[in-house]
Amino acid sequence: MISLKKASIFQESAVLIRNLDVEFNPGEFWGIIGKNGVGKSTLLNVLAGMSNHYEGEIQIDGQPLNQINHRVRAQKISYLLQEQEPCLAFLVEEAIGMGRFPWLTTKSEDIDITGEVMNQCQINHLQGRSILKLSGGERRKVEIGTCLAQQSGHLLLDEPLNHLDVVYQKHIMQVFKQYSQRNAVIMVCHDIEAVKKYCSHVLMLLGNDCYLSGTSATILTETNLNKLFDDSSQLN
Repeated sequence: MISLKKASIFQESAVLIRNLDVEFNPGEFWGIIGKNGVGKSTLLNVLAGMSNHYEGEIQIDGQPLNQINHRVRAQKISYLLQEQEPCLAFLVEEAIGMGRFPWLTTKSEDIDITGEVMNQCQINHLQGRSILKLSGGERRKVEIGTCLAQQSGHLLLDEPLNHLDVVYQKHIMQVFKQYSQRNAVIMVCHDIEAVKKYCSHVLMLLGNDCYLSGTSATILTETNLNKLFDDSSQLN
C-alpha cells in the first residue's frame, strides 16, 4: 500500500498539489487524470523516489518513502516513464531481464519470468533485436515488459498507451487490470474512456489545490468531468 497524508508536491518552488490524502491499495487500479501541468507526472516521480520535492507523509507498506533503500524500493515499486530514450544497444530479452535486478533470484528463474513477460506483452518475435532498432511502439512494449518483469507490488504508469496502436492498447490494459488483482496499479492517463473502462479508482486533479478521489463510479460523473474540463470551474 502507498499512503499519502497531508502530502504537498512541489515542482521547484511551486506547489502543484497540496494536502493530498489518498491510499493506493493492492487490488486497485487507479487512474490519475487532470489537465496538463497539474502535477500528475510529478506525483509519480515522487512516489517512485525520483524526487524528494514533497512535504507531508508518504509511506510504502508502512515505511516512510525516504527511509527505504534503493533495492527494496525497486522491489516495491516499478515505474514506467512517460518518455524514455534508449542509449545502449541491449537486446530486447536483455532489456526485459533488467527488471529482475532488484531480486536475488536464480538465473533460471529470471529467464523463465522474462520469457513469460515477453509472451504476455506479445514481443517474443523481438527478443533478439536491439532496442535501438525498434519503432516507438515496439520500444514502448519493451519498457512495459521491463516493469512487469520487476514484479513489484506497486506499478506506476505514466501515459502507458503512448505510441501504441488501438488493438494493442486494449490488450495491455487488460494485462494491467489483471496485474491489479493482486497489486496496486497507478496510471496517469489522458484517455478518459480507458480510465472509465479499466480503472477501479480515480484521482482527479483539478488544480487550485482541489482534487477528488474514490471509486471510478463516484468520481467520473458528468458533474465532475465538467469541472475537470471547464477552465472557469473551481470546487466550492
